[in-house]
Amino acid sequence: MDVLLSDKAFIGIVLSAVEAFKKECTGALLGYNLRDNRIVVEYSFPYQLAERSYSQVIISTKRESRVKEILPKITQLNYVGEYHSHTQRGGKKATAKLSDEDEEAIEKCMIEIVVAVNEAKRKTVWKQDPKGMMLSGTIGGYHLTLACYYKKKDGTIIQCPLLCPYILGFDLTF
Repeated sequence: MDVLLSDKAFIGIVLSAVEAFKKECTGALLGYNLRDNRIVVEYSFPYQLAERSYSQVIISTKRESRVKEILPKITQLNYVGEYHSHTQRGGKKATAKLSDEDEEAIEKCMIEIVVAVNEAKRKTVWKQDPKGMMLSGTIGGYHLTLACYYKKKDGTIIQCPLLCPYILGFDLTF
């Protein structure tokens, strides 16, 4: 399963992660499933009243339910999952891997995009890793790595190739 990230979704995720740095952020992903086993993420939006800390972010289930309830009334896009960040703490670099808590929190048949946010030592061009699974690069003083995971109906979690033509089309550093 491939996940395609629109420019609007990418910008929303990155701004949310950088704005909350050094604390974690979280938000919802809106998009649609294609018949050829791909998910297109059109929009992302942050959960503004989430409880943030340096190692976790907690969403009020009441507030999350409220958002999910009104989505079909204002858009034809579907709720396809969530995103959240992992941030650097001191000398310990953040990774875009799921923690045990992350794995439990993912809903079945949904995606989770993890954004690792670290202080950048140098500027790098945005690129995909050799396996095509993650995106990474710098913006301002931050190095970001994005990875995407999907939880199947049986509860198995797989990492999905994450594509973003918007960012990969740039042959420059920010």
